[in-house]
Amino acid sequence: MSSEKKATGQQARELFIERNAIQAEASGLSRIAGRLIAVMLLDGGPISFADLAERMQASRASVSTNTRLLERVGVIERVAVRGERQDFFQLQANPFAMAIQQSIQECQRFSGYVDDLLSSCELDEDAIDRLLEAQYFHRVTAQAMQEMLDKLDHEGWKAGAAPQRAGKAVPPASKTAAGAAGSRRSATPGRAPAKKQAAKGTQDKVKAGKASR
Repeated sequence: MSSEKKATGQQARELFIERNAIQAEASGLSRIAGRLIAVMLLDGGPISFADLAERMQASRASVSTNTRLLERVGVIERVAVRGERQDFFQLQANPFAMAIQQSIQECQRFSGYVDDLLSSCELDEDAIDRLLEAQYFHRVTAQAMQEMLDKLDHEGWKAGAAPQRAGKAVPPASKTAAGAAGSRRSATPGRAPAKKQAAKGTQDKVKAGKASR
């Protein structure tokens, strides 16, 4: 590889890392977390804690905080390297399917929180409507993500397992976008009635509970 191509490749890597940092910040994470994810995607690991701190050009405390965060959400994992005392980190096998799985669980937990609240607390109708709207959104989101996870699972993208490269043909962007738009249009007409029906059922249960008290 010529020195010019090598320099261009390094610039492309750095640009990818910084773009990922900006995207992470827009999503509510820190820029360091975004840089860590990008470095792990590029290099895989294991990478020592000291090496990560040097690459991030950040304090050890900041790198420690962000590695713990990424461990908790299932993006990276801490591993031991024989003969080394310091911590090493590497990218989890298929971290993105794990992220979807965690998001599904979060949506399901929220839906349960709403059920618990409505069954144990008297609220005005407006508050109930707002809660049911939020619950409906989380339930539909969880269902959509579960369908996505099932599709990925069918293609070999199991959470915690390395995806199989074979048979991963991705449709062209234009067809993908058109298909997604068509799916949204076909799903739209039945969406509001379904929500109202679900909301009415829950409201009836709440009202029945109030009447019995």
